[in-house]
Amino acid sequence: MDSYYRIAFACSIMRPTLPFLIIQPTMNIAVRILFAGPALVGLFLTGCLAPIAMHQAVLSYDETVTQVSSEQLLLNIVRARYNRPVHFTTVSSVAATFDFRMTAGIRPPEGDARGLVAPIFSTTVAENPTITIIPMDGAEFEQRLLTPLEEERFLSILELGSDLGMALRMMGAAMRMETAAGLVILENEPGTPVEYEGFRCRCLHLSVLHRNHQLFIEPVMVEKVREGILAQGPTPDDVLQAMDKGHRWYKTGDHQYALSKSRLLLSNYDASRRFERRGDLVKDLQDWPPNEILVDIRPDHPGGAFSFQGRITLRSFNSILQFLAQGISDRPEYAVEQDPRTGFVEVNPAQTLQILETGTVPPDAALSVKYHDRFYSVEEARFAKGEGANWNLKAFNMLYQLYQMTKKPVSAPVPGIAIAK
Repeated sequence: MDSYYRIAFACSIMRPTLPFLIIQPTMNIAVRILFAGPALVGLFLTGCLAPIAMHQAVLSYDETVTQVSSEQLLLNIVRARYNRPVHFTTVSSVAATFDFRMTAGIRPPEGDARGLVAPIFSTTVAENPTITIIPMDGAEFEQRLLTPLEEERFLSILELGSDLGMALRMMGAAMRMETAAGLVILENEPGTPVEYEGFRCRCLHLSVLHRNHQLFIEPVMVEKVREGILAQGPTPDDVLQAMDKGHRWYKTGDHQYALSKSRLLLSNYDASRRFERRGDLVKDLQDWPPNEILVDIRPDHPGGAFSFQGRITLRSFNSILQFLAQGISDRPEYAVEQDPRTGFVEVNPAQTLQILETGTVPPDAALSVKYHDRFYSVEEARFAKGEGANWNLKAFNMLYQLYQMTKKPVSAPVPGIAIAK
């Protein structure tokens, strides 16, 4: 009785391991079954390779797009440092076509093979990615980069768990205060030391109150837009459209709802329970630009030993890039001590975001770009501990989040994804 080989194939889809082939000798007269072996092996092999290739491709594309976006953000800070125009491109879609092919056959017996045939099979995997890259220009450039950030963006950053002091230093352009001597403007600009230090001291005070859970950050009603009966209540679209305009819905009774215009207030008291305490600070608030935040620290509440009232003006995203770029060499930030009335301050780095300029890539660089034969890096403090650990990475992450918050849906056509076997 002639002998042949029984071919068994095994692969695992759940674990990305390579398929393997088991050839076992046996005795049987059904030699024709051998001819189907290579075809079955190739069929199962393509089925195993498909999920593995998809898994690796999705993760690789995600990592690459994130890395490119981060480096592009850092590169634009460096461009601003050299007074070059900033420019962004958006990867709106990545569509990959995978082509899995299989060939199978047999090799006739040779020499003393005694009638045995050898199976031959091969598989190929081809990937054809289509990446859509759109430059930011025109109205989108103006809206995302040149328009001042609104208070809703500031509130969204804080809701993500970001540090209040970091957000104020990065996003705040100035603090305007009405005093007995008149209007006082404290600019967040190291080139004007007195104003800069006054701004930093007040940001530190707000940050300490926030860390001690003594700062109220809440939208307060400044104007009632409309009120009426809504049997089903406001729809989700109504709520979202109201939030985009700085408005909010309130339930005032049975099926009774009011649409009110609200503004953000930072205070050391609960404004919802002490409505009268806002006094003259909010009488003209509905006419203020949407990029200004009201601050009211009263003397008869926590932190009141250092009391002040005013408005914080928020920068545009382009102004943030310019501010960070100037901090590299032209007008670097410097250490500012807290006001004695503030108390203990745990975290108070000199710079909002420190970007190193070196001739080679630093060993602890978490992110680095090359420009004009120089390397610009954001370092990672590998062994730092405490709330101030890795302040630079947290600050850059906040900058990245702000950039993504300005992003609008892209209407460019997105190619479909096809997987051929």
